[in-house]
Amino acid sequence: MQILRNKNCRCLALTVLFYSTLAVSATIRSPQFAGSFYPSDPEKLKVQITGFLKQNKETDGTLQLCGLIVPHAGYIYSGKTSGFAYSLLKDRKIDTVFLIGRSHSAKFLGIVTDDRDFWRTPMGDVQVDKKIVSDILVKPGFRVDYDILDNEHSLEVQVPFLQCVIKGNFRIVPVLMGCENETELDLYAKYLAPFVKKTNSIIVLSTDLSHYHSDEIARRMDSRVISILEEGKFLNLLDGMKKGEYELCGGSAVYMGLKILSEISTIKIRMLDYSNSADTTKDKSRVVGYVSMAIYRDTGKSPETREKKMLNKLQRQTLLKIARETLQYHLSGKKLPELTIDDPVLLEKRGVFVTLRKKGELRGCIGTLLPQEPLVKAVRSMAIQSATADPRFPSVSFDELKDIEIEISVLTVPVKVSGPDDIVLGRDGVIVKKGFRQGVFLPQVADETGWTKEQFLSALCAHKAGLEPDAWKKPDTELYTFQAEVFSEHNF
Repeated sequence: MQILRNKNCRCLALTVLFYSTLAVSATIRSPQFAGSFYPSDPEKLKVQITGFLKQNKETDGTLQLCGLIVPHAGYIYSGKTSGFAYSLLKDRKIDTVFLIGRSHSAKFLGIVTDDRDFWRTPMGDVQVDKKIVSDILVKPGFRVDYDILDNEHSLEVQVPFLQCVIKGNFRIVPVLMGCENETELDLYAKYLAPFVKKTNSIIVLSTDLSHYHSDEIARRMDSRVISILEEGKFLNLLDGMKKGEYELCGGSAVYMGLKILSEISTIKIRMLDYSNSADTTKDKSRVVGYVSMAIYRDTGKSPETREKKMLNKLQRQTLLKIARETLQYHLSGKKLPELTIDDPVLLEKRGVFVTLRKKGELRGCIGTLLPQEPLVKAVRSMAIQSATADPRFPSVSFDELKDIEIEISVLTVPVKVSGPDDIVLGRDGVIVKKGFRQGVFLPQVADETGWTKEQFLSALCAHKAGLEPDAWKKPDTELYTFQAEVFSEHNF
C-alpha cells in the first residue's frame, strides 16, 4: 500500500510539473508603466477609468466607427480626454485592436511589432493576435524588438482602457514606428490594410499634440491640426509637422493609421474632446495638448469604386435572411418555404457567390458568374451548394449554423479586357480562361491576401484554372473582369 501511494504521488508531481511547464511557456510583456502613467492597483485603476467613461458626446449613428485618435500621457492629465473616445467602444464586441504609435525613445526604419503571447496590465492579460503578427512579419520592413516595445508607453497605456470597455475577449496587434518617412509609411499602410479590412477590428492611434508652449500658443497650434484632420486633409499632416505649423509626437502613427483606413473606404474624422495639461496643473506657461477623435467609415463608398450601389440596405438584409433561412430549413431536413418576393431588383437575373465562414475561417464558397436565374433564387441555390457541395470541405451540419457567418457577393456581368493593365486590384474580380480551363477570383481576394497584380494573376492561373502560373501573359489566354457588391451578416 505504501508503494502504491508513492507511485500516485509521483504521478501527481509529474502532472503538476507538466501543467506548470505549460503555464511558464507562455511569453508575456509585463506592464512597464503601471504606477507611473496609471495606477498599479487594479481596483483603483478600474475606478479611475470608469470615472473617465462617464463622459461622452453624441455621435453620428449613421456612420461606422473604425478608429480612434487618443492621447497617451499620464491618466491624471489626459485620461478624461481619452474617456470621450473609449466611451464609444463601451460594450462593443471587437475581435482585434490595432494599436499604432510612434516610439519616443528610438529612431528606426520599418515597423516593430510583438510576437509574445500576452500583454499584461494590472487588470489581467490581453492576448496578442499572433496569427496576424506572423502574417505581417513576412512583409518587408516588419520585425520584432522587445527592447523598443518595452521602453515605449504610448501603446501600453491604451490597453487598460480597452479592457474596461470592450465586451468579451479581444486581441491586440502592436504596431510601432520610428520615423516620419511618408513613402515608407504609405507602403506599410498598404501591407496592413487587408488585415484591418478582413477582421472585426478597430484602430487606435496614439498621440499627444503640442509640447511645452504657452497655453495660448498650444491651443492655436492644436486647433490648426485638429481642423486639418476634421477636414480630411491628413495627407498634408507630415508636411505641416516639418514646417513647424503644429506638433504631434505620434504624427507618423496618425498618418499611417488614417492611410490604412482610407485604403479600405472613405473616412470622416470628428473631434470628441480637447484639453491640455494646464487643465490639471493650472500652469499655463508650458503645456502639452491632448485630443480625442473618432474615425468613421462611410460604408456607402469604397475608395476603389465610386459607382452607385446596386442594392439598398433592405435588399441586402432580405438576401441575407433568405440565405440564413434556406440553410436552416435545408440542413434540418425541412421543405423550403415558397419565396414571396416582389421587389423587381431582387427578381433580376444576376450572378452571385455565397461564402460561408466559421469563426473567421472559410467553410464553403460556391457561386455562378453569369446571370442564370433571379437573384433571390440564385442566393438560395448557392447557399445550399456552399454548405453541401464545396469539394474542399465536408458538408456543414445544422449544429454548425450558429457559428457560420454568411457573405453574399452580387456580380456584374463579366467583360473581356485586353490585358492586365485593364485590371484594378480590389475593384475587379477576374476570370482567366484558356481552352477548356478557367478559374475565378472574387474582388475581395486581392484585399484579403495583399498580393501584387502579378501574384494575384499567377495564383489565379495556377491554383484556380490549373494553368501555368504565367499563362496570363500569353496571347491565347483570355481575361475577363467583373465587379461585386459584397456584404455580410456582420454588417447588420
